[in-house]
Amino acid sequence: IENYPGIRGPLSGYELLKLIREHAKAFGAEFIRGKVIATDLMNDIKRVYTIDGREFKGRAVIVASGAMERTNKYKGEEEFLGKGVSYCGVCDAAFFKDRPVAVIGEDDYALEETEFIARFASKIYLVVPSSRIKAPHEMVSEIQFNPKVEILLHHRVVEISGTSLVEGLWVQNITTKEKRLLQVDGVFIFLGGNKPSVDFLMNQVEMNGEHCIVVNEEMMTSVPGVFAAGDVLCTNIKQAVIAAADGVKAALAVDKYLNKKAKITAQW
Repeated sequence: IENYPGIRGPLSGYELLKLIREHAKAFGAEFIRGKVIATDLMNDIKRVYTIDGREFKGRAVIVASGAMERTNKYKGEEEFLGKGVSYCGVCDAAFFKDRPVAVIGEDDYALEETEFIARFASKIYLVVPSSRIKAPHEMVSEIQFNPKVEILLHHRVVEISGTSLVEGLWVQNITTKEKRLLQVDGVFIFLGGNKPSVDFLMNQVEMNGEHCIVVNEEMMTSVPGVFAAGDVLCTNIKQAVIAAADGVKAALAVDKYLNKKAKITAQW
């Protein structure tokens, strides 16, 4: 992580989390480890149940359980994560100014990211695993006419290669079985594998078709007293600083809710 204000990176997610946790502990926060398997949110007193049989009760709950990563990683993906492999165009596109990159994806989200990355990269290979791009016709046409973008339909990723940094991406045409090495310095992966971890909510709050949580401007869900923040929300922007800001907004909203305030007030 190199884009969190006040933190001179690079820093791993674990290291940043440790700093935040220690800061919170210094102000009295209590951390309890456990796997949540069920909730009862429809009454005034909310209940949260863990796999080891514990029950936690409160008048308000903030859901900030994040999202699960894709389970099937490409060969070389984890090895070169942060060394050319990225999941965020907004975060990392500028590092590849005037350099060739590959984008792996097949929907409108991938096209939006490709369009942004094209502002910086000299060349983009858009690798699409399926036989067509699952996006509105206008978006597809715009990408097709972008001179920087070469679209490779019905191709699968074989391996992300390199030494200390990404140097290439091996792909294979699913129909012809022909393999090709793309000479790229970066690989952006947008395959929609980051599924919000919300099974324990048991559909008690409103969600959209992608099973992300819908909230209002004060981070409250469709159930009074239940708030949400971070990657469980319906947003395409996944950055640590934004998730942290969501958490602050949710905490201030909880203060308003519990103390029946007319409006949210900052706690300095």
